[in-house]
Amino acid sequence: MDMPKLMTVLLVAASFYSYSNEFNYSELRFISVNEAPANFLNEKRELSGYVFEIVKRLQKQLNINTETEVLPEVRALRTLDTEPNVLMFSLSRTNEREDRYHWLAHVLSKRWIFYSLSHAPFEVSSIQQILASRTVGVVRGDIREKWLLDKNASNLVSALNYDHAVKMLMHGRFDTLFFESFGMYSTLKKIGYRTDSVRSLLVANESDVYIALSKSGTSKKLAEQLQKQFILLVSSEWYANHVNEWVKKLNAEGSADAWIKGNILNY
Repeated sequence: MDMPKLMTVLLVAASFYSYSNEFNYSELRFISVNEAPANFLNEKRELSGYVFEIVKRLQKQLNINTETEVLPEVRALRTLDTEPNVLMFSLSRTNEREDRYHWLAHVLSKRWIFYSLSHAPFEVSSIQQILASRTVGVVRGDIREKWLLDKNASNLVSALNYDHAVKMLMHGRFDTLFFESFGMYSTLKKIGYRTDSVRSLLVANESDVYIALSKSGTSKKLAEQLQKQFILLVSSEWYANHVNEWVKKLNAEGSADAWIKGNILNY
């Protein structure tokens, strides 16, 4: 570690140890959504995933062991909007959301992609072409639904979650599904379909994904302290190993490319 970075970590650590006794971290409520590979329910219906493991490491650092609630996206966002001391993962950071939450840690960046069945008899070259001529599957309350609605999309078909959405695509309920690469391929595998059952039509956007804390009734000092905790965590050897292991894991699936940029997982 270079000297400036080392000094930053030492200063953050000193601040943490000076003020950690001021906070009761057991009052934090942890919520998530089922969206692989960041956070998802595995075959045993247990929460797993890249960001979930980061949050578990944070809990260990805070000396707490609070269970995470997995909620539908709409309910999770409503909880984050209205209740104090709620930590949610994972959440796309957008201009509209910028002032609504405390942004604790940037954990990954991902591309938003339109998918169709592999044998679908059409090609597209632009978002406008898709929105003018094809039905699009989205998850109700998801940021991608909002992004398309802001573009005046009128041909959207809503699903409860992405397991449901992928099944709907496979049964021809809509022409395309707006999702992201590893979520798509891991969901296909989980529900029993081959990964070559679908194809990527168009990369439409890139999104930075964060761990966020509610603002309503939440102490700003608590948010600042958690941000310092994440600085310590991201600077650790464990975190570097974690990112590298997941890049290897995701690329081993052969579904799409994953890479590291600035200590952040990208796919």
